[in-house]
Amino acid sequence: MIRAITSTALLFSIYTVSNAAITFSVTFTAQAMADYSAAEQQLFQDGIDFWDSVIDGHQDNVNRNFNLEVDSFNQAANPDGSITLGSAGPIGLTFSGVVAGANTSDGRYIIASGGRSRFNTNPAAGSVTASTIRHEIGHTLGIGTLWEDNEVYNDGDTGTGNRTLAGGIVGQYAGANALAAYQAEFDAAATFIPIEQSGGPGTANGHWDESDDFGQTATGITDAMGRDFRDELMTGYAAPTEANTFLSETSRQSLVDIGFTLEAVPEPSSTSLLGLGSFALILRRRR
Repeated sequence: MIRAITSTALLFSIYTVSNAAITFSVTFTAQAMADYSAAEQQLFQDGIDFWDSVIDGHQDNVNRNFNLEVDSFNQAANPDGSITLGSAGPIGLTFSGVVAGANTSDGRYIIASGGRSRFNTNPAAGSVTASTIRHEIGHTLGIGTLWEDNEVYNDGDTGTGNRTLAGGIVGQYAGANALAAYQAEFDAAATFIPIEQSGGPGTANGHWDESDDFGQTATGITDAMGRDFRDELMTGYAAPTEANTFLSETSRQSLVDIGFTLEAVPEPSSTSLLGLGSFALILRRRR
């Protein structure tokens, strides 16, 4: 049975954006409405617009709505000097229709009808940024959060997903589309994509890995445009220079692995945009 995730927060609808197969919208809790100015609220709309420009629909060709629920919290820095910038995950899980050629055992993807994101308003966390928002929305869509449910990853814990990749190895992402993109972009010899194992429960098992945990050189590798993998949008730690952060084709294709279809790739071949590393539950910043 699919685990249901629900929210009872008071919401105020602000924006709606239409796509051919998915209608994206944003709502804010009363706390978030109080904490964020109109300009800051617009950043969340911009984040939704960004992912709307990446995603075309779902592979089962069913029209759906996706709502992003935004909340805020105030939390000081952690004892190690890092600070939680935000947290995010999908809500409203459901099965897709059967898709021919799907990587899942029953041909059906587990998808979300929405997501919930929370962002830290503590002064030590700095101002909310477009990059943090875009990263966290990526998690609400399923990057790092619905990998197990769609059988492209196994974190070794049977209690963290509705299903998992049979025979999968902890720390090794096996989704075929993202792996092919990773091989083309960063490591032609890779047999899996390394997944972050450090940073605690909010970072481990939900991000591309920035270190050499499995004998594959993740740290310091670059793509054909000279972009460093450590600056990729969906890694677990913030890039030292935010302006260098980019969305790789690897991350784009990981969306295909969990049931989405994509918009045509703009020129150049990968979408470049500010971003920040994070996870479904916690985002941590480099000290």
